[in-house]
Amino acid sequence: MRQSFVVHSPLRFLPNLSFWQKSFLSVASGILSILIFPKPELSLLAWFCLVPLTISIYQEPKSGPAFFFGFLTGFVFFIGVCYWITDVLKSYGGLGWSGAFALFLLLVTYLSLFFAVFSLLFSRISFFLPTHCFYLSPFFWVTTEYLRGHLLTGFPWCLLGYALVDYVNLAQVSTVLGIYGMSFAAVIVNSLVASVFLTPAKAAIYRLGVVFLLLVGTAIFFSWRKEELSKAKQEVRIVQTNISPEQSWNRESKVVLLGELSDLSTRANNERKPFDEPKTIPIIVWPETPAPFYFNHDPEFSQRMRNLARISARYLLFGFVDFKASNTRPNQRDPYNSVALLAPSGQAISQYDKIHLVPFGEYVPYASFFFFIDKISTEAGNFKAGTRLVVPFVGGEGKLGTFVCYEAIFPDLVRCFASEGANVFVNVTNDGWFGNSAAPFQHLNMARFRAIENQRYLLRAANTGISAIIDPYGRVKGKTSLNVRTVLDSTFELENTLTLYTRYGDVFSWVCLGVTLLFVGFLARRSL
Repeated sequence: MRQSFVVHSPLRFLPNLSFWQKSFLSVASGILSILIFPKPELSLLAWFCLVPLTISIYQEPKSGPAFFFGFLTGFVFFIGVCYWITDVLKSYGGLGWSGAFALFLLLVTYLSLFFAVFSLLFSRISFFLPTHCFYLSPFFWVTTEYLRGHLLTGFPWCLLGYALVDYVNLAQVSTVLGIYGMSFAAVIVNSLVASVFLTPAKAAIYRLGVVFLLLVGTAIFFSWRKEELSKAKQEVRIVQTNISPEQSWNRESKVVLLGELSDLSTRANNERKPFDEPKTIPIIVWPETPAPFYFNHDPEFSQRMRNLARISARYLLFGFVDFKASNTRPNQRDPYNSVALLAPSGQAISQYDKIHLVPFGEYVPYASFFFFIDKISTEAGNFKAGTRLVVPFVGGEGKLGTFVCYEAIFPDLVRCFASEGANVFVNVTNDGWFGNSAAPFQHLNMARFRAIENQRYLLRAANTGISAIIDPYGRVKGKTSLNVRTVLDSTFELENTLTLYTRYGDVFSWVCLGVTLLFVGFLARRSL
């Protein structure tokens, strides 16, 4: 038998909000959620951005409007934080403005469904558990974020927790719970702030105060961890190549470019000693680039890179495109987005082939449906994904975990490098496709959490910026500006500690998923 809802009356000024008033609140949540990310990065709003949405969906009597209000928040949010995708598709994907915008709206519509599912679940459970629903809200939110990061290749761009990267002490929670733990913290505060307007104020303020003290206590606990000062300092030079995705290529232009980049890689600057001094830079890192660098198939480029390693007497890591025999196309070769590591002798040590490719960037998913779209990369044919992690030794104790571009937003992939023994991370990326949009800043902040989760230094080399040195606490120790050809010299340390997140991954997210499924079953039974 269908059970009747027990309505818990909100405060006097909130009942009987009209559909349009609730829609306005939903749009407000979408706008506030945009503002917490670069740019303008008003991270304080992360604790309040979902309050309007929560008010609009609390005990919403109809499922359709509850679903719609969440969808509306998501739609506004993704339009605001991912607006740059339209320009990328138009400029590099072979689409006109109308086609690029239509495809962008299709993506935004899909992503907004996760917000809609969250809203529907919360609105339904709020009838049966009018107070405890605020504690369940973060479980539902983390579940939808986790699913967004895994379904249909995954797109975990700008998860809510990323807005809290500069809360350095509290962000160390992610060494245990991952980035989803930070999202959980933000949502429970949002929910309890909303409960102040929706339930008896005295009890609601008490609950909010308890959670606030718990978060403060957690931040204080993690602030007590002592940094080790006795570790040997390693040195790195990151070369920001600043190569335009639109640059045309011939042999002469390629030779000139490689000459300039080689000079940047080896010459001293005004602040550092030259390479022939006793204390030198052991690693030189070049980024992923749009240039036609074919280390395994271009003898001239290969020789130049080997010579650079010998002349500098340093390890040299750089991105290039490789070609391997195709498993599906007879007598054809497939491209791979690869990274090579050379020893100071010029000998090749390792090659890593990117595992998680960018949809519509390096390949077109569901190509029979999206037949009208060209991938953004200029290489012929869809890129193929690598199949294994590579963690090579550097010197006596160093082990590099190198991931490429978009892989930086997939925490469960990156942690595998640390669990395989990597004691320093390297992220090579080409953010030149993003232009001067907010995307390079968003991408950097997401990468910073990979350093925190695994307690590793992260050496980030970006073609057009932002290149950076990030310490194990997520703090940026040095960075470059956008759209300049330059070098970034800094130091890092080798870290061997395995965090709980490194060891066990997204167990916390699975718990949230289990709790959500439990209450989905509860709702299903009550509706029979």
